[in-house]
Amino acid sequence: MFAYIPARGGSKRVPGKNIRTLGGRPVLAHVLQTLQKVPGLTDVFVSTDDPAIARVAETNGARWLGPRDPELSNDKAGFIDLIHRDIPRHADAANGARDVLFVLALAALVPGKVFAAACEAFQRHRPNLLMSVVPCTKSPYWSLVPDATGHLVPLFPEWVYVNSQDLPVAYDDAGLFYVFDWYVLKSYDSHKNMPGLLPFPVDRSHAIDVDTEDDWNRLETAFRQRHCAS
Repeated sequence: MFAYIPARGGSKRVPGKNIRTLGGRPVLAHVLQTLQKVPGLTDVFVSTDDPAIARVAETNGARWLGPRDPELSNDKAGFIDLIHRDIPRHADAANGARDVLFVLALAALVPGKVFAAACEAFQRHRPNLLMSVVPCTKSPYWSLVPDATGHLVPLFPEWVYVNSQDLPVAYDDAGLFYVFDWYVLKSYDSHKNMPGLLPFPVDRSHAIDVDTEDDWNRLETAFRQRHCAS
C-alpha cells in the first residue's frame, strides 16, 4: 500500500493552504511526518503542480513524480478524476501497488494510529472504498427543501413521522482520507454512488475541512490545544 496526497497550489479561498504554517511548520509537513510512522506503507507520494509544495514534500520524506497535469490542477478536477488520470503513474512508481491510502493535505489532526487502523480495516474487509466519516450533526431524513412555489416540503416524506432516535444513522464525508484498491475504483464515475462503500467513523475533533479563513483559524486553535495538552 502507498499513500497519495493531492496538494494543488491554486486554492482561491484560502491561498497557499496546503503549505501554510501550522505550529511553526507547513501543514503538509505534519501530515507527512505522521504517515511516515504508519506501518505497511511502501511509499508516500505528494501530487502537485506547485514547485513550492513539491519542495516541502521532498524535504519531508515524500516522493514527487513531477508536475501534475494542469487539467487535474484546477478546482474542477475531483476525486475520481485523480483516480482515473493521476493515481496510475504513482502506482507504477510504487512497483505496481494497487492499494492506496488517499490523504488530504490538511489532515494534520489525524493521529497515526487512526490511519493505521483504517488501513487494517480495509485489509480485513476489502470494501470497494473505505471512507473516513463523521456522524451528521442533524439527520438529513428530516430535511426540508423548497418546492416550485418556494414553500418547504420534506425531502423524505416517509420519515417525518419517525421519532428522531429511530432515524437511521447518517454520515458526512470527513474529508480526511480514503482507502481503496485503485484498480477497482477506476471502474466507477463517483465514489459516493458505488456499492461496497464502508464507513470509518473518526472523532469530529480530527475533521476540520478548511474552505475558509475561519476554518483555518479553527484548525490552528485545535492544533494548539492538542499540543498544549500533550
